Amino acid sequence: MKLLFTKKIRLLLSIIFVITLLQSGIILHLLNNPNSYFQMKLDIINTIYVGIFVQLIIVLFIIFYIPIYLHKAFSEINNIIKDVSNGVYNIDVDLSSYKTSFDKEFFAVINLLVDMSKAILTFDNLKKDKIVEQHNRIVSILNLTEDGFLIFDIKGNFVYINDNVTNTFATFEDKSNILEDKFPPEIENNVKKYAQNLLSSKTKQEPQQFFVPSMKRHIVLNSALIRDPAGKPTGAIISMNNLTKIKRNKEDEEDQS
Repeated sequence: MKLLFTKKIRLLLSIIFVITLLQSGIILHLLNNPNSYFQMKLDIINTIYVGIFVQLIIVLFIIFYIPIYLHKAFSEINNIIKDVSNGVYNIDVDLSSYKTSFDKEFFAVINLLVDMSKAILTFDNLKKDKIVEQHNRIVSILNLTEDGFLIFDIKGNFVYINDNVTNTFATFEDKSNILEDKFPPEIENNVKKYAQNLLSSKTKQEPQQFFVPSMKRHIVLNSALIRDPAGKPTGAIISMNNLTKIKRNKEDEEDQS
């Protein structure tokens, strides 16, 4: 059966203790049964040298073995902590091998770290599922509404554009940044300018309307800022009202007829 760290140290210390007792016993025996002074002196010296040599070997082994074992044990623990700190929660650890190669104290720490990583992974998956669920709800609401919505980050990169906007202004379909991309004059001089003022000032803009000749009506722009928990702006939303008015009037006329 393989001895673990604590048992090995205890065994070696016990051997040192036994050697000390044997050495003392031999010396006392020689003192009580002297043959000659010089022979007794020689036997005592040899006994002391042999005992010290064996004990020195064991002590040197302990001195070098303890740091090596602790380095191995803590390196395994550090690797698990490093993975968790880097966001790697799905840790594949063979606990059976650790149980047979580490003392119960070190194995308990590794076992707790593995349990912690599993708990974090479970929480992370639940969090992701909840975020996806909430995202789908918000997207569904934005697609069901009659208004148009443009959502972008603080640098102007588009995060989301609902169908009402792309159905009305097809130019948004192949664009990625509201500040850097080029748009037709009616978008460039109204929506883009409104977004530039919104992002540069980092404050909500007053509603503004502009006329779209092809639609023969005014579109009303409104805005809101997206902030992180510290209150720092991280993006913005622009809404477009009055996009589907003609469609709704045609549906009303069909119902009346």
